Amino acid sequence: MVDPALFPLFLVAAAVLVLVPGPDIAFTLATTANRGARAGFAAMGGIMAGGAVWILSAAAGLTAVLAASEHALTVIRYAGGAYLVWLAIETIRHIDAAPEAAAASSEWRAFRRGLLTNLTNPKAGVFVIAFLPQFVNPDIGPVWLQFLTLGAVIMAMAVVVLSGVVLGAGALRQRLIRSALWRRTLNGMAAAIFGGLGLRLLFIR
Repeated sequence: MVDPALFPLFLVAAAVLVLVPGPDIAFTLATTANRGARAGFAAMGGIMAGGAVWILSAAAGLTAVLAASEHALTVIRYAGGAYLVWLAIETIRHIDAAPEAAAASSEWRAFRRGLLTNLTNPKAGVFVIAFLPQFVNPDIGPVWLQFLTLGAVIMAMAVVVLSGVVLGAGALRQRLIRSALWRRTLNGMAAAIFGGLGLRLLFIR
């Protein structure tokens, strides 16, 4: 159950965001390049498990906050908008940066480090809270159900992207190292998405 008017925008934004190289892609890439595809898929499994924890926790927390205050969604909207605008500025400041990460030494460690890397990254949780609520419409059904549906969609996209990273690790690694234009293009697209969504939260009801 999602708002059909907001869902196309969500799909475009989510697709761009999961494609931008970040800690998850960097860790999966490094682990695959050093330990092989099985370790890469283990790293991806840990990352997905961490993402599921963030989404479930955020859905439960958002539902509780909305139940406690009718103005809570407005507060979350402005806080999320400000965070996304700040993230856009930071992305522009480091537009040429290539993500770096150390590889795990075994499949179990790859899973564990993927999970811990995701769970101990506060930006992951803040981003979930800032990004997903703006595509939730309390008037069409339970907020928690919409939140989980959108979370499942973005996680499915992430699985596709990270699987591609594992399968094409060698070529992708060389592209990230050698092509400044490619990095700038992806980071620029991410900054535009962050900034656009942030301003939408701040100025459009």
